Amino acid sequence: MAKLIILRGLPASGKSTWAREWASDPSNTWPHCVVSLDAIRLAIAGSAENRDRLRHKYGHHFEDLVVAMGRHMVADALDAGWDVVADAQHVNPMYANELARLAVQHGALWQTQDFDVPLDELLRRNAGRAESDRVPEDYIRTSWKRFHTVMFRPLAPGDSNGNLLERMRADPYVRVVPVRGETDVFACNFTPEAFRKGRWNERTINARGLFVDSNGRVVQRGFEKFFAVDETEQTTFDKVVAYGDAHPDAFPVRVERKENGFLGLIGAASQQGQFRFWSKSGQTDYSSLIERLFPSDLAVREQLWQLLHAWDVTAAFEVLDRESDRHIVGYERSELRLLHLIRNQEAFAIDYDHESQFAMIGGFARPDVVSICHCSQEIARSIADARQTDREGVVLYFADGWMVKVKSDHYRLVKSLRPLLQRVILRGRSLNKTGETANLARAVIDYAHDHNMDLTYERQAFGERDVDMTKVGEILTKINQNEQHGREQC
Repeated sequence: MAKLIILRGLPASGKSTWAREWASDPSNTWPHCVVSLDAIRLAIAGSAENRDRLRHKYGHHFEDLVVAMGRHMVADALDAGWDVVADAQHVNPMYANELARLAVQHGALWQTQDFDVPLDELLRRNAGRAESDRVPEDYIRTSWKRFHTVMFRPLAPGDSNGNLLERMRADPYVRVVPVRGETDVFACNFTPEAFRKGRWNERTINARGLFVDSNGRVVQRGFEKFFAVDETEQTTFDKVVAYGDAHPDAFPVRVERKENGFLGLIGAASQQGQFRFWSKSGQTDYSSLIERLFPSDLAVREQLWQLLHAWDVTAAFEVLDRESDRHIVGYERSELRLLHLIRNQEAFAIDYDHESQFAMIGGFARPDVVSICHCSQEIARSIADARQTDREGVVLYFADGWMVKVKSDHYRLVKSLRPLLQRVILRGRSLNKTGETANLARAVIDYAHDHNMDLTYERQAFGERDVDMTKVGEILTKINQNEQHGREQC
C-alpha cells in the first residue's frame, strides 16, 4: 500500500535535506518521489527572480495554484502506488490534516515527519542560506511563536487505513452502488474510464465484484483484476516468462484452461440455507441463470451453505449457459464449473485447500489443468500453445499468488467481429466499412448465406435474439481450412 509522509517544520529546519536523502536511499526500492512546493513554485516561475515577482503581484492566488498542483501530484502518485514525501512547511495543522485526509481518500497510509528546531538554530541556518533561498527573519520569528505550540500536535483525519467502503467511494475510478435486494451491501467495480485509461491502483484492481457493507467488511467477492500477456508493461511476454527466475516462490505455475462463459459468484447469505447468486454487480438478471444450474437437492444445498459459511469464502463459477448466454467457445451442455473458492477479505486470496471437497459435494466440474510449469522455458511454451488453441486461452497461477491470462489468437479474432456483426445482423445496418475485420465479417455472412445458416439464436431467459458467436467461430475455422486447402492444391 502506498504511503504519504507529511513533513512539518519551519524554513531551515532540515526538511528538504531529509527528503533528498530519503529519495536517494538505495535501500528504498519501492517506487517513491518527493513533491516539493518550493520546487513547484520555481517550475512555474522559471527563475527565483520571477517567482518572487509572481508572489508579490498575485499573492495568495499564486500560492493557491502551487498548493493545488501539489495536491494533484500527490494524489496521482498515490494512485500509481508510489510512496510520496510532501515537502512543505505545513506549519498550520489545517494543511497537514488536509493532506492526511487526501491520503485516506486515495487508499494510502500516512505519517508525519517532524522537524522541531530551536528558534536560535533556525535563524542561524537561515542566515547561512543563499540569498535566493533565504526567508525574512521576521517571518521565522512570527511563525515560530504562532505555530510552534500547535503544529506538532497529532493529526486527526480519521483512520489512516480508512473504511474500505469509504476508500472505494473516494476513488473516482470506482463505481459503488447498493446491491438490489440487500439492505447494507454495496457492489464495487472499476469504471469503464478506469479500463480505458489504465487507471490501475490497489483500489481499482480490487474493485471487480467486491461486495462490502457499510462498516467496510467484505461480504462476498470475485477475482481481483488481472491482466493478459502483453496487455500491460508489467505483463509483457518477456517479463512473464522471466518472472519465476526473479521470484523464488513463483514455481510451480499451474496452467488452467480459461472457460468461456460469465462469472457467477455464490455465497452464503446470513439466513440459514440461503444463497446469494450474484454476478459482478450483485443481484442482476443473470442471477436466475446461475441459480437454475446450482444443485437443487436440499441436502446438498445445506452442506454447501455450511461450507461457504464456515470457511467464509465465495465460490466463483464459470457459468456456461447454452440457452441464454452463448459465447465463442461451444459447450455440449449448460453447467456451472467451479473456478476457485475466494476468501471474503480485502486482500485477494484463493482458498485452495477446500476446493476439492466443495466440488465433490456439489458435483461441480473444474477447469482442466493444461500443464504444470517448473521453469521459464515451460512458461514460454505454455503461452505459445495457448495462443494457438481454439479455446479462449489459459490462466497462469504462480505459486506466490500472481496471475496472468493468455487469450488465444482465434478467440480474439472472433471476438473482434461481434460488434460489427451485431450492427449488421441485429440492427440491419449496411456493411460499408473496409479493412480486415470488415472483410472477415463479410466472409462469415456470405458463408452463412451460402449454407442457409441462421447466425442468431433466441436468448430464452431474456426473450431476445443475439448473434451466435459460437457459430461465427466455427464458420471462421471452416473458412480458414478451405483457404489452407486451396493453397495446398496450388
